[in-house]
Amino acid sequence: MKPITDYLYFKLNHRTRSLILIGLLVLVCTFFIVTFSRTQPEYTISRIFINEDRFNSLTKYNIAEETPITTELYIEDEKLIYDVVDNCFYFSYTEGDDFGKQTLYVDTQNYSHKEALLGNYIHAAILNNENPKLVLYTKDRISVSDFVITTLPIININISAETVEELKLDETYNIEEYAPGAMTLYDNRTDFDLAKRTITSDIKIHRRGGTTIDFPQKSYRVTLLDSTDNFGKTKKTNLLGLREDDDWILYSAYSDYEKIRTPFSMNLWKEMSSGNNEWGASVSNEYKYIELFFNGRYHGLYALTYPLDNKSFSIGEGETLFKKSDWSETEYSLDLEPFEDDTDLLWLPGYTVKEGSDVSYSILHQLYYNMVYSPDPGTIRESIDIDNSIDLWLFYKITQAVDNVYGTGVKNLFTATKLSDSGDEGYKLLFAPWDMDQTWGNRYVDGEGRHGISSYYNPVDYDLPMDWGTVPFLMAAGDTEIVQEIKDRYHQLRETILSDASLSEDIAKYESDIYASGAFQRTINRWPDGNYYDPQVKLDGFENYVLARMKYMDTYIDSLQ
Repeated sequence: MKPITDYLYFKLNHRTRSLILIGLLVLVCTFFIVTFSRTQPEYTISRIFINEDRFNSLTKYNIAEETPITTELYIEDEKLIYDVVDNCFYFSYTEGDDFGKQTLYVDTQNYSHKEALLGNYIHAAILNNENPKLVLYTKDRISVSDFVITTLPIININISAETVEELKLDETYNIEEYAPGAMTLYDNRTDFDLAKRTITSDIKIHRRGGTTIDFPQKSYRVTLLDSTDNFGKTKKTNLLGLREDDDWILYSAYSDYEKIRTPFSMNLWKEMSSGNNEWGASVSNEYKYIELFFNGRYHGLYALTYPLDNKSFSIGEGETLFKKSDWSETEYSLDLEPFEDDTDLLWLPGYTVKEGSDVSYSILHQLYYNMVYSPDPGTIRESIDIDNSIDLWLFYKITQAVDNVYGTGVKNLFTATKLSDSGDEGYKLLFAPWDMDQTWGNRYVDGEGRHGISSYYNPVDYDLPMDWGTVPFLMAAGDTEIVQEIKDRYHQLRETILSDASLSEDIAKYESDIYASGAFQRTINRWPDGNYYDPQVKLDGFENYVLARMKYMDTYIDSLQ
């Protein structure tokens, strides 16, 4: 039998070996932790804020490089966009988040572990003043870049170098026909409820617009795809909570001095009219501001929206959606005309079918004929949705929509032939406007203004000449109810979404998006030849004009007989 001391020796020896093993494991873990933390550095924002003195000390002995040490930077799950031309990083901030408590990550997968262990890893600092700088530095290198924090969502569109070369694209990205690309959107909404804020998709994209396509800052049509191979299948995604869709518009307000009229007007139309018709159709779209980049290069302030389409009008079987884009007064036509390339088919010039059948031109013509020529108010009412028609008339009058309706003409209009039990031969017309840049005083005046637009040319008491539409036709036919219906609807709206308080509140939100975000000034810097007012004035002049216009409308509506 072994002495007890032998067992003690064995146990002590075993314990020693265990302690050594544990020590080695701790050293290995420490090695990997330290190495990883230095090859994948992360910093709490508040701990890397520096003042001017610290900034000067960092840059005193090393000349800052022209490009960042790395562009692989993240704040939380948002990859910062880097504009190589301006040497500037962009971050989309979510209102309500504590920026100081957020984390900046430096992704440096190819960084040397040996250098990291020696302490020569990438440090980050943020100069915390009115013009923030993002500083990256090691023992012997330093880079300084501008750092922009925007309160707007950000969209970056990547177009391959091969496509840029093939299409001979310059900085305006004048993409005439659909081209393949990829889109990344960072959604910074406070009411965000999806799994992740960063949305990526293959896309196809082209410029859009009529007279505006010659502007350097262009508008675009974007279609989401599951693949760019032969443009793949379209992919529906909800962007910024607007709606689930695969077809999107990026709207540039290049010629609008305050960058507000189309988004403000169309969103107002949505509030006024959505669901206020026999079918509960929205007959509207919605705009939200974003900042756009192409291949990381800043491209300016834009508004994202979806097109007016069959979904907007709840188009069903047997129904058709038309689009009117010119001033041809074919609504007064006595007969349809044959197509130039197919004389067996008849159409109403100026109108194109967006959804439905060409056969429906005959229905459209008959309903317009009833509107224009019937002396019977009942027949006119059977041809349209009266609530929708009153909303459209009020909207045109309030906004001074001179590029939509003028005298006996109408353009920039969507019209649907909708099935209705109370309609003429089972159908009624349903309307929606679009393209509202010439509103609230702005209009095209030959030889005046910049880029075709004279701002506040029309005074607040300008009475838009409007002889086209359901309301004028009913008045001409001696309808005894239409004036009171207009007054009732106007006063209802005036107490709610068209009240001074509501309008001022809305305009304040637009001012925050356009100006407080800094996007207005950045767009001036990017496209200095565009139309702009003094950014210090912001939307004060616009708000004063809108409220004065509504005061005039109060008197105007009350004067109707």
